[in-house]
Amino acid sequence: MDTVTSNIATLHAEGSIAVLTISNGKKNLLTEPEFIDTTVFETWVETHPELNALIITGAGRHFSHGADVSLFQSANGTAEISVKLERARQLLRKIEQLPLVTVAAINGGCFGGGLEIALSCQFRICSKRSFFGLTEIMHGVVPGMGGMERLYRLVGKEKALRMCLGGEMLSASDAETCGLVTAIAETDCFTEAMTFAQTLTASKTVLQIRSIVDTINKAEKGEIDPSKGKFEAVLQEQLEKTS
Repeated sequence: MDTVTSNIATLHAEGSIAVLTISNGKKNLLTEPEFIDTTVFETWVETHPELNALIITGAGRHFSHGADVSLFQSANGTAEISVKLERARQLLRKIEQLPLVTVAAINGGCFGGGLEIALSCQFRICSKRSFFGLTEIMHGVVPGMGGMERLYRLVGKEKALRMCLGGEMLSASDAETCGLVTAIAETDCFTEAMTFAQTLTASKTVLQIRSIVDTINKAEKGEIDPSKGKFEAVLQEQLEKTS
């Protein structure tokens, strides 16, 4: 199996779906905000052109409880933290901009930086016993990996403010009601996330999937005419198959 281990995560492919697993103790704490080296991740994805989806999950009972708060005090000033956070922000932007279907499979706790990671995905499938929160306010800080703005875009201003200012934590059902999660799994969240991704991408070529996702990603950023040329490219692929 083509598996890469980097920082506190592993990355491998299951058919046409990449699986990125955070693995660091019982709570999968982010002792490194950049939980997988961005260059390693980007290179691995580029060398797997057959991919049409990515699933991010946590090993064991939890997705991730976020940062190890002891690191806030042990860091050598804010400059060191700023460098680490910027690397994490670059990684999450890379995940967010992938021309793939991206799904977070969330089991147990998904707090702080863990939720910020999940928010970089397009879809979130969680277990019934999952809990969510951007709880940094309880430790005297604020989310630092782009989670505040992603949360706002997803659930709106009022709910985002309540979660960020009040440290409000949501159950799986509350998260589904406000639109934070796509669905609650009836059985295993990872299995259902795989099924979700497979169903969404079934009977479509990689070029079709990447053309659609890339167009919507670019449209979200405000790019003008991001679908230009994509119809012709997909049609040419179909013509070549039938010729």
